[in-house]
Amino acid sequence: AVVSTQSTGDFCCFQNVQHEFRATVKQSKTLGRHYYLSNSNLDYIDFVSHTHHGLLTLSRWPCEFMEYPFTDTHVGRYLLVSQTIINGSPIIVAHSCLDNKKQLRGKKIQKAGEILSRHQNVIWLGDFGDIEPEIRDSLRNFRDTEEIAEGKYSKGDRVLVKSDRLKPLHYINLDEDLDDYAEMEVKNGVVCVIQL
Repeated sequence: AVVSTQSTGDFCCFQNVQHEFRATVKQSKTLGRHYYLSNSNLDYIDFVSHTHHGLLTLSRWPCEFMEYPFTDTHVGRYLLVSQTIINGSPIIVAHSCLDNKKQLRGKKIQKAGEILSRHQNVIWLGDFGDIEPEIRDSLRNFRDTEEIAEGKYSKGDRVLVKSDRLKPLHYINLDEDLDDYAEMEVKNGVVCVIQL
C-alpha cells in the first residue's frame, strides 16, 4: 500500500488476484465508498494451480487505469498503471507481477522501466527479485524506497520511486518481518509510506 500524508491507504496494489477475490472486492459496499477499483481484463496463468491470476489496484483518488501486456511471456503477465493528480501534480502508481525466471524478469523490468520513464512522479511496486547489474543500470532514474527509508536493500518485493517530490518515510518488508505483522493475515509483500 502507498500512503500519503492526508489519509491512509491511498493506493493498495495486489498481485496474484483470483477471480473470486476480485468479485468480493467489487461487491464490497465499504470498499466501494472509499476506493476506485482498477478494472483489469488481463490475467496470467499459474501453471502449478492452473488458475488465472491478475493485478488489482484500489485507489482513493480517481484514476485512469492502463494495462501494458508483456509480449515476451507465455503466461500473460502485464504492468498495471494508475494515473491520477494529487495536490496538483500528476502521479503514477504502477505494479507488476514479474517472471520467476531471471532472464525473462529482467526483460520485463526493462520494458516497464521504458514505459514509466516517460513520467515524472512514479511509484512502482513489484516482485523484482535480485536485479542484475545491467538491468539495474536501466533503472538509474528510480530509487529503491527500502534503501532510502531503512538503509538496506532487499531482493524480493520492492517499491521504486522516480521523483524529487516523493519522499519515502517508512518501509516494511513483510517477507522479513512477518511475525511482527501476523494480525494482517498476509503471506508476503511490502508496506511503504511515502510523503507526497
